[in-house]
Parts: sequence; C-alpha cells; structure tokens
Amino acid sequence: MDTIPSLDCDNPEFYWVFRNVDFEEWSSATSSRVLWLSGPSQCNINQVSSYIVGREKNKALEANRFVLYFFCSTRLRRSIVAVFVHTLLKQIVCCSPADERILIVQNFLHSLLEEAFKNETSPNWKQRGFKEEDSPERSIQNILNAPANELFTALVAVLGDEQERCLSIIVDGLDKAQDQKGEFTKGIRKFVDNLHKPASEVKILLTSGPLGEIKDLFDGIPSIEHDMERNGSSASHEPRLN
Repeated sequence: MDTIPSLDCDNPEFYWVFRNVDFEEWSSATSSRVLWLSGPSQCNINQVSSYIVGREKNKALEANRFVLYFFCSTRLRRSIVAVFVHTLLKQIVCCSPADERILIVQNFLHSLLEEAFKNETSPNWKQRGFKEEDSPERSIQNILNAPANELFTALVAVLGDEQERCLSIIVDGLDKAQDQKGEFTKGIRKFVDNLHKPASEVKILLTSGPLGEIKDLFDGIPSIEHDMERNGSSASHEPRLN
C-alpha cells in the first residue's frame, strides 16, 4: 500500500467515488454498512482504497476502532485466502493491547481446531499431516494450513470477540486473485455476510475491476460502478444480503 501514489479527492477524476451519495453514506455510517466499488484499471481504484484506508485510520485515532485492510496482488505464491486471513489477524493483534494479544492468537487457533474436528466427516490427525513427534511449531503450522472455509470462520470468530470495537475493513482488487479467484471471492462474500449485522458497527469496503462473475457474486450489496454511479438522491440502498 505504501507504494501506491497518493491522490487528491477533489480531483474530478475521483468524483465518481468521493462525491457519490452512496460513498458518503458508507463513510459517515454509525451502523453496519457494506459498499463495493467497481471500475476499469484506468480509474486507479487502488489509489482510492489507499486514501480511504488513511482516512479511516485518522478517524480511528479518535474512536475505539480497528482499521483492517488487504490489497490483493497477482504476485502471491501462497494461497491468497491464507495470506488474507493471516494479514488481518496480524493487524488485529498489533492493534490490540499487549496483554490481549496472546489470547487473540489462542482463540484463532482454537477456532481452527474446532472447525477441523467438530464432526465425524472431518479429517483425522494423520490426514491433516499431524504427527505425535511433531514440534509445537510444526503442529501450529499444520493448524494454519487449514482449508479456506475454516480460515475464514476462525477469522470471523476472532472479530466476533472484538464486538466492543468498531471495525473498518477495506479489501482492494478482488479481481487480482486470478486462478484462486473463485475460492477467495466466494469466501469474501460469506465473510461479509457473517460480519454484516444491523446491531454491529462494521464498515466493509470492497473494490474490483468490472468482472461479471464478481458482479454476480456480490449481487445485493450496495455498489458504485464507474459511469453508473448515483450522485444526487440520498435514498437508502439497503443491502439484500443472503
């Protein structure tokens, strides 16, 4: 994110976001809110995301708020789901008081173990690569190498433990997930559905290129599509989440 050029939000190039009523509603929300931005590469959405992360961080200084963010990359050599979950977990730990950090990690690992062995069809220890002679470090690595759905579930469990805090989550460039796109974007949709609750204060911003499969997957989530934005009306667009 640090290598992404800064922007001037008063530049007409970015009016489609920053002077859009749906973005204003998302930015000023005091209840759960989700927004998806979509546009071609020339719109420089990654600059928009970077600017919004910085602005949300400035707001967080004045409130009990976490700001979590992830910028997708085509250069990843590992599972993008694992990188996403581990990145957000690290951010949560770093933003938490020192005396709570170990407990957060313990809760995350405990949730992974519960998901892995909660029913009869779950794989046994040997199938998951566990061995009695493994070191603690190796055992933890095996736990972390969980399937995508279990990693997302464990992350949601950790975030659920932080309900007294407000959350801003920005995920940029979903279309860059490439060959793992289906698994990752479907996981993100479920992640959003699990976190988006009327009684909570979770603001989630997603961005991507204008891919049809992503548009179909995020059907029902309030969106701003480049050249299709809503500029004047302040009528509410409530999400139709499943």
